[in-house]
Amino acid sequence: MHNADDNGNAAAHQRALISWRDVAAALDQLTAKTERTLDVFDQSLALQDWGGKARCDALKVAMLSRRVRVRILLVDTRIVTAELPRLMQLLKTLGHRISIMAVLKGEFPVANFVVADQQHVLFRPNSVQSAGSVYFDNSYKSIGYARTFEVIWQQGGDRVFPETFGL
Repeated sequence: MHNADDNGNAAAHQRALISWRDVAAALDQLTAKTERTLDVFDQSLALQDWGGKARCDALKVAMLSRRVRVRILLVDTRIVTAELPRLMQLLKTLGHRISIMAVLKGEFPVANFVVADQQHVLFRPNSVQSAGSVYFDNSYKSIGYARTFEVIWQQGGDRVFPETFGL
């Protein structure tokens, strides 16, 4: 569905996300569109198949062929280290292109979101439900999420290192 954004940008479009299939398809589209940066804020990555072969292969292609930089901020990193071996392998082999960090305790967004190139954004207002929206080619919608991500990232936190887990 093509819509004009709030600034009248006719190329921008948005789509409601109702099911986990919608979320997965939107994440795949975001990854394919990304040219520079993919920033992910999530409670744990538990619900979106971030450790799946297709998603990890798409991330690998983005990082290698387009030199995309992936940063992942998580409230809880335990699932990454315990249940996402493909993602951990990417971290081991492409650690110069991907970083995973736990947010510091304190205030952080309840919503989960992914920002690509500060132009495209997917957000889900609740961490356990698939409902949300994805906006493509809409910096007006994505810039607030990009800024929020950057502030949290700059505050630092515990980084995930594959060597810590014997990889």
